[in-house]
Amino acid sequence: MRRLRALLAGLAAFLLALALLVWFMPAWLALSVMQSRLHGLKLDQVQGTLWQGQAGQVATPDGAGLGSLAWTLSRRALIGDVLLGLDLRQPQLQVQGQMHRLSDTQEDWHDVTLHMDVAMLGAQLLLRGQPQGQLDLHVAQAQLQDHWPMQVDASGTWSHAWLRTEQGTVPLGTLLLKISGQAGVLSATLDDDGSGPLQTAGRLSFSPLGWDLQLNLKPRTENPALLHWLHGFDAPAADGSVRLRYRGGLASFNTTTGNR
Repeated sequence: MRRLRALLAGLAAFLLALALLVWFMPAWLALSVMQSRLHGLKLDQVQGTLWQGQAGQVATPDGAGLGSLAWTLSRRALIGDVLLGLDLRQPQLQVQGQMHRLSDTQEDWHDVTLHMDVAMLGAQLLLRGQPQGQLDLHVAQAQLQDHWPMQVDASGTWSHAWLRTEQGTVPLGTLLLKISGQAGVLSATLDDDGSGPLQTAGRLSFSPLGWDLQLNLKPRTENPALLHWLHGFDAPAADGSVRLRYRGGLASFNTTTGNR
């Protein structure tokens, strides 16, 4: 009987120690166990716990630095209800957001904010230049299914927008972005604020089957670099506007109009 009580007491002490380890699990230990689920991401200078921690440096599998990362994870994850908060920061990029995992294939993201120096995107072939300025994006809600956005409600501003081109600086002004999506089909609009050097009206539809982008651009000034950039796309209409259309996937088989 005494031996049984000792065995039960030892088992209780082990379970208590295990529960305390899980409850206060160090972040470095948790990440070493979960390494296979990080998809090659490397986290260094790790501090805190699994439930509230930070990494001084996060890098992609190819070694590109993403910045520092702080996170909070609800202990409800122990019963399969994952609630995760992320805060990624570097000089050119800051991202904060909340994620609720609905299932193994579904995630619900909300209150996501992104602040990015657009220059980090580098030269863009579609724009025929290197974009500059500040992008501020707010995603009120985005539901993902196998990493594809099924529902989206987002808006953003590209402020102090301009392009660096071989012909010089192309001013674009302030551009406003709105994104919505239902049933896996996304729609976006890109318009200027009405006071910049370039009147902009853009429409984008995007789905797993293809994408379709339409742009109507009209200069408000006689800026030589701006006019040279615009005329490099297509001949202007009588009112000076340039209309562009780019498509991919099944959308590219619609040949009624467009540049591509």
